[in-house]
Amino acid sequence: MLKEDLLSYLEEKTHLFQIDTPSDMFTANSMAEFFQVKRNTISQYLNQMVEEEKVIKINTRPVYFLSRFTFEKEFFPVQMCMFDSLESIKKQAENGNDIFDGLIGADGSLEKAIKQIKSSVFYPDGGLPLILCGPTGAGKSYTASLIYQYSVEKGVLAKDAPFISFNCAQYANNPELLSSNLFGNVKGAFTGADKTTKGMLEAADGGILFLDEVHRLNEEGQEKLFTFLDQGVYRRMGETNGWHQADVRIIFATTLNLEGNFLKTFLRRIPIQITIPSLDERGDKEKIQFVYLFLIHEAQKINRPIHITSRALDALTKHNYSGNLGDLKNTIKYLIASSFAEDPESDRVSISLHDLPEKILRETIQPTDHKFKQNSEIIIKPTATLNQLFESRMSHTDDIKKTYETILRLFNDNQKRKLDKTILEQQVFNEILALFDKFIFNSEKSTGVMMEVITVNVQEIIRYLENTNNVKFNGNSVFTMAHFLYYKGNAVIEWSSEQKKVINQIVHFAEENYQSECQLVTQFIKLLNNKLDVHMSRMDEAMLTFYLRSLSIEPANEQRVRAIILAHGYATASSIANVANRLLHKNIFEAFDMPLDTSVDDIVERVLHYVEHTDVSKGLVILVDMGSLKDIPSQFTKYMNGPLAIINNVSTQMALFVGEMLGKGIYLEEMIDKLKTSNETQYSIIYPDKKKEKVIVTSCFTGMGTALQIQKLLEESIPQDLEMKIIAHDYSRLEEFGYADALFQLYDVLAIVGTADPGIREVDYISLEDLISGQGEGKLRKIFQSVINDDQIEEINNNLLRNFSIEQVIESITILDTEKILIHVEEFLNRLEMLMNKRLPNDKKVALYVHTSCLVERLIRQAPIETYHDMDTFVEYQKDMIEMIRDAFSVVESIYSVEINIAEIGYIYDYLVAEPSSESVF
Repeated sequence: MLKEDLLSYLEEKTHLFQIDTPSDMFTANSMAEFFQVKRNTISQYLNQMVEEEKVIKINTRPVYFLSRFTFEKEFFPVQMCMFDSLESIKKQAENGNDIFDGLIGADGSLEKAIKQIKSSVFYPDGGLPLILCGPTGAGKSYTASLIYQYSVEKGVLAKDAPFISFNCAQYANNPELLSSNLFGNVKGAFTGADKTTKGMLEAADGGILFLDEVHRLNEEGQEKLFTFLDQGVYRRMGETNGWHQADVRIIFATTLNLEGNFLKTFLRRIPIQITIPSLDERGDKEKIQFVYLFLIHEAQKINRPIHITSRALDALTKHNYSGNLGDLKNTIKYLIASSFAEDPESDRVSISLHDLPEKILRETIQPTDHKFKQNSEIIIKPTATLNQLFESRMSHTDDIKKTYETILRLFNDNQKRKLDKTILEQQVFNEILALFDKFIFNSEKSTGVMMEVITVNVQEIIRYLENTNNVKFNGNSVFTMAHFLYYKGNAVIEWSSEQKKVINQIVHFAEENYQSECQLVTQFIKLLNNKLDVHMSRMDEAMLTFYLRSLSIEPANEQRVRAIILAHGYATASSIANVANRLLHKNIFEAFDMPLDTSVDDIVERVLHYVEHTDVSKGLVILVDMGSLKDIPSQFTKYMNGPLAIINNVSTQMALFVGEMLGKGIYLEEMIDKLKTSNETQYSIIYPDKKKEKVIVTSCFTGMGTALQIQKLLEESIPQDLEMKIIAHDYSRLEEFGYADALFQLYDVLAIVGTADPGIREVDYISLEDLISGQGEGKLRKIFQSVINDDQIEEINNNLLRNFSIEQVIESITILDTEKILIHVEEFLNRLEMLMNKRLPNDKKVALYVHTSCLVERLIRQAPIETYHDMDTFVEYQKDMIEMIRDAFSVVESIYSVEINIAEIGYIYDYLVAEPSSESVF
């Protein structure tokens, strides 16, 4: 079959692709010649495979197609299959991506965990051991396998490095056998040990050993592992002398709390503890993503689409799965298997509420706030991707149905009251345009590859319809129709018998009154079905017919002054043209959207095509958005047979002004004169006149990361009903602009909380260490006294004492095991006091606890602060202090295998010598 042959061709050739000088062999024309078939046929199959995410499409001139499988194998993984330029695919190569980027929860519940994992993987000298904590079925084993894949992907481990997974629970009742499996044994080590055997550590040499249910290890096993983690050596069971060495990264996992279930000496060598949350703790968004993901996997296994009703999907999502991800996965597997077994010859599997297990059905009987008011149907194809499905179209399907129901009601009322059909038309037009506006203006920033594919195909179809029917469509009709098709998807809306009768009447009304529009819609749907797998009902067709009627599509050869808008951006020109045309109630403007990487020659070519196929004898007005486009018309004036006006800095207001004058038939010369006098720029800066919102600002000298964490802790400490906002703000801006910063004009800033005082006299400053030590209570009472009562102040203070303990703060701003780092910092401070022969006051100690914890993390990440004010003078005059700090810090260096530099020593010195009111940096 041609489609399979095309894919084989690309899989064979893609390794030859050169991004700087791509060959024509990857173009549709070249492949059409190779296979001796029409180019349109080749393009159709290639675009289908792009939608299936098997082929990468680069929208240059010419367009290039590549095998995704071969490309990812030879070059690098890609997150999408459509690129608008060679530069965009280069950019992805430069930025890089990894296996965690596509993980559900990567930007949510697992964000901190992934950050910790990457620190562990890239830590020098064999990485840092880590332990995964979480309930059964949360995904610990899967996470361990991802860590291995990530390590190989980034070149930290060799491609053939072993990954050994071992569940300690299997041998919990036989500690000898468990120890033998881990470390190996010599002949005669125990009854039945008739030969010397290697253990898991030796088998995992050069790779990763994953020990699940590690709490099942007895104390002797933990001590042996501690020795290996500490020195990299071990003995086989039964050996009394000699050591074996192995280069193994170890990942541990447990379902139990670490406290009380492990030896402290064992836990000391595992500096990174990662929590994998339960399914319910991950939130509704991630939970429904997992439901979609497992449904996709099942659709791929049975190689059939799965049709599931929205109510069934809602019930699956809301159920509490005691076994977490494993439980959810098994539930969906059982559900699909049962439905498939009922009719294995069917070309689809259908799931409704009645197919769900009893334990889930019982929950649906309880009163609940159902998310889906209408029971629409979602189709999960074997070729579907999570990105495509999770752009949740269910709410949009509800919007479509509501609009349709309103149109049915309007039509029914009109029929009964026998009103003028123009009134009905305008009412229907308003409903449809309101729906389409909602799609466009409320849509997500990124709707994925499917939206791009639909938009490209709709654009091609509309151009074809314009050429074959000699008509011109309006404004951003391409994007409007593409959004409708995307959000409509293949959802099937159920209608009552009475509603079906009204739909038939609407269709009949459209066929009688809008013959040309009906013909265009029929052609549009026929062409669309050749390119995309869509389902359009009679109501959908009627709605599109009304929409085209609302555009007042005109013959292309109508004689009048023409006007076009040229603007950079995805839909900038289309948006301006659409708004202007709708407000003017006439199609005045044609839009040309220009991507930022579009060349001048491409723009000239498109406008030339417009001039050649449009009657511009009465004149042409071109509105452009910036100077780079204003000289374009000079390249095609020889093609003009009428006057040409070029107007720069287009805006919606300007388009309305020009369009209104064109509608009145005003000559171009007069129009330009009027435009000169009316187009003056007016500007003013206006600050809110209302009562300013009260805020507390958080800030950190070393960047926004810590400021955001302090913000989060404060938000948890101050009750929401007080309506007090917490804002994280850039320290350098506060220091540079002071009270003149716009922040203080917009808000009533009560205080600044942070790690360094920006020196703004008009606002109180509270240091982080004062909050931790409790010394900030007086300032807090002073700040809050004028806005809240004493009881509320007391509540906030209690919350702060709880949330701003040293443990809480360090846990929030570092990835390290809080208990361990505090022990090690305490050793550092004790030794420093001994060397200095003086006691440090409590406020300095508190500050140094937090500062040093962050310092250790920076050193582990190999991202220390490199600069320090007047470093040469510091080194020359503070040699003794530098040596004392370095000596004291050596206890931390030996534990974490890090080395402190002079700049970091300098900041510790600042803490030691600072006056009580002074602050330093983290």
